Amino acid sequence: MDITEDKLRGLLPKNTSVAITSEILTLVNNMGEDVDLPQDMLQEDLMSYMYLLGNSTNGVKELVNAIKFCNLKRNYSNKQSWGIVFPDSKERLERLGKNVDNHVSAYNKSKLVLAIDKDMLIPAHLQYSSYHHKAINELYKVGVLNDGGLSADGDKMTVTPMVKVQALKELAALTKQPEETKIDLKVSNSSEMITMQEEMNQQLKLIVDTQSKRLESGENIIDVQEIGVNFDSIGTVDE
Repeated sequence: MDITEDKLRGLLPKNTSVAITSEILTLVNNMGEDVDLPQDMLQEDLMSYMYLLGNSTNGVKELVNAIKFCNLKRNYSNKQSWGIVFPDSKERLERLGKNVDNHVSAYNKSKLVLAIDKDMLIPAHLQYSSYHHKAINELYKVGVLNDGGLSADGDKMTVTPMVKVQALKELAALTKQPEETKIDLKVSNSSEMITMQEEMNQQLKLIVDTQSKRLESGENIIDVQEIGVNFDSIGTVDE
């Protein structure tokens, strides 16, 4: 679905003088074509990053180019990505016999690119969770509703049993509940438990000291080893 002028203007930060022209709208609504990237993904990125134009000298065109570049870097080198986004600049520099590496490096370190790169550090499964839901919905249509879409004549089509079974398998795999749930619990001692442990340690220390003195005084070890712990003097913990 094309992004309208009103929608694009509504996404602009306040107090900005960014121009929205017919050329900009054409650029925005066709930005996936020249870089072979999904148009809907780039549009979602554009709407997410419009805030970067606040207090900036960049316009929508610069933002679109940066979004393309950052997405391409996931599969290509910086130099390849820059060449895809800026083919005219790449051709001009090479025609003049100049090295494009400095231009690539400078662009890769520009504020707009760095800001988008930082946001893209978010795990892909979170950043593109909407696509996961769309895939589930499509599989549901095929496997459960037997919806094969519309034909070229606009007639509703159904799917073959094999396609239906395959869609159901994929749907089951994507929506499978975890077989085991692990919960990490950190249990800390209560103040009552700590107090009881301290009292127990004191009692044991007293017994050890007493036994040592009795053995040093010459008492029989058989008599000395008959000890008793006075638990009545140790506090209890309320359940």
